[in-house]
Amino acid sequence: MDNEAAAKETIVLCAVGDVGPRRIEYGETPESLFAMVHQKVKEADISFCQLERNFSTAGHFQYRNHPTWYARVHPDNVKSLVFGGFNVVSNASNHCFDYGPEALLESIDVLRKNNIQVIGVGKDIAEARKPAIIERKGIKVGFLAYNSILAMEIEAREDKPGCSPVRISTFYEAQDFAPGTPPRIISFPREEDVIGMEDDIRKLRNQADVVIVSMHWGMYFMRGALAMYQPIVGHRAIDAGADLVVGHHDHIIKGIEVYKGRAIFYGLGNFAEETPNHLKPPPGAFSRISIGKYRKVHQEKGWERYGGLVDKRYSMVARCLVGKKGIQKVSFLPTWINQRAEPEILSRKDPRFQEVLDYVEPQCTDLGTALELEGDQVVVRNS
Repeated sequence: MDNEAAAKETIVLCAVGDVGPRRIEYGETPESLFAMVHQKVKEADISFCQLERNFSTAGHFQYRNHPTWYARVHPDNVKSLVFGGFNVVSNASNHCFDYGPEALLESIDVLRKNNIQVIGVGKDIAEARKPAIIERKGIKVGFLAYNSILAMEIEAREDKPGCSPVRISTFYEAQDFAPGTPPRIISFPREEDVIGMEDDIRKLRNQADVVIVSMHWGMYFMRGALAMYQPIVGHRAIDAGADLVVGHHDHIIKGIEVYKGRAIFYGLGNFAEETPNHLKPPPGAFSRISIGKYRKVHQEKGWERYGGLVDKRYSMVARCLVGKKGIQKVSFLPTWINQRAEPEILSRKDPRFQEVLDYVEPQCTDLGTALELEGDQVVVRNS
């Protein structure tokens, strides 16, 4: 079969992590956020991202013990995603309910009116668990999304808007007789939620050639660290029929595992997360829980708008070659986030390419995964 014939039988899927546009609030054009990457993203037949904002002017700020005031932005910020070339978006995150049900429902409506399919949230639990199915070249790709970073009351129910949950229980076990020694942290998913996820995947398996599961999970800003529940949930998703699991929430990239021949991206990192920590929050918003307790942060001059840990500058674009019989190849494109929270996909000739690779490769090795360079892509292999 020649290359042209083969190309007709495959499509390219790309997936990125956390996106939180707020260009309009900065007095800038929404399109500028993805100015350096939109052409590359649009080369893919299907592009996915995790949305960390609600496109809304409705709702009211909810009481929280961390600053969530920036999680509602003007609806016209959706133009960032349209220009960026994204077709399907998960809105299932710890920020989806920051301004209550009115803001969430308006945001869903705004996305749909702009021809972007939204998953993981809805007017009730049935809608939140409903998949998106996109067909390209006769190949059907199905998407589902779930959230494990759950503030109180943000999950959807039969008669309540919200997100599709995979709730987690956490316990602490002493590991040493010495007082004050850090405990072992035990976390595992609620069985009822995992069974629900598995049922969703099996149903979608009968409707699509490829099934992608999006998970908002993990521990942010902790380099290489995975919570105990993450491999449990990821493996069960694949056992139920998922072809790929893409994770986010950590705000830094994490390792990639290959389980039964299928990839789990534990953390895609930020892709365009405009978190205005440099701005004073409105009255009533609590101050940010400092990560300085765990890692020393030195704020570099010029990085006030997108500052904090150097790790936040590293990102990746997951890239999959997809056919009727499944995913044929999994790779990622090393990506750099600049001082304005804008992503730039890197060439192998750029020294920053190697910097991103050096950061994530040891984490992949620990998970039994080998990485292989192929042009400007990093191909994911079983080691």
